Amino acid sequence: MGKLELNKKKKKDALFNTAFELFTTKGLTKTTISDIVDQAGVAKGTFYLYFKDKKEILAALVEKTSYTILNEAYLYARAHDTNDFVENVIHFADYIVEYFKRNKLVLKLLERNFSWPTFEEGFKSSGDPLFRELMLALNASPFMKKHSTEEAFRLIFVLVEMCGSV
Repeated sequence: MGKLELNKKKKKDALFNTAFELFTTKGLTKTTISDIVDQAGVAKGTFYLYFKDKKEILAALVEKTSYTILNEAYLYARAHDTNDFVENVIHFADYIVEYFKRNKLVLKLLERNFSWPTFEEGFKSSGDPLFRELMLALNASPFMKKHSTEEAFRLIFVLVEMCGSV
């Protein structure tokens, strides 16, 4: 990565991190684009190079944060693997619920957006590493040997929706 690309990445990351901090502490409606760029230390025009408006940066934050939580839940469940499918699913779901209990500001940011549409596009691509790992783990389970890939996909959908609704 060249110096120019690295500088662009740093600015975008600064906008992203600042927006996350402000949205979780001040709230979306009380945070202005000026607040974000001032605290991030970038020009207002820089914001518009990367994002159309606050809704677009919020959508990107929701997607990234939700994906991170889902990935952590998978890693937690894998680290606590019991060789029992139901117990492993409980570990997965429990991690997500406990995460939100510990991180109420993140829960407030995500609100009802921790849901399947957030993941669907990325998961439709079999190139997504988390989706690939989830599918491999599900397909390796004796429980899933009796079920199709489509049914495994639906299981992931149900888990995400269930955790989002809790």
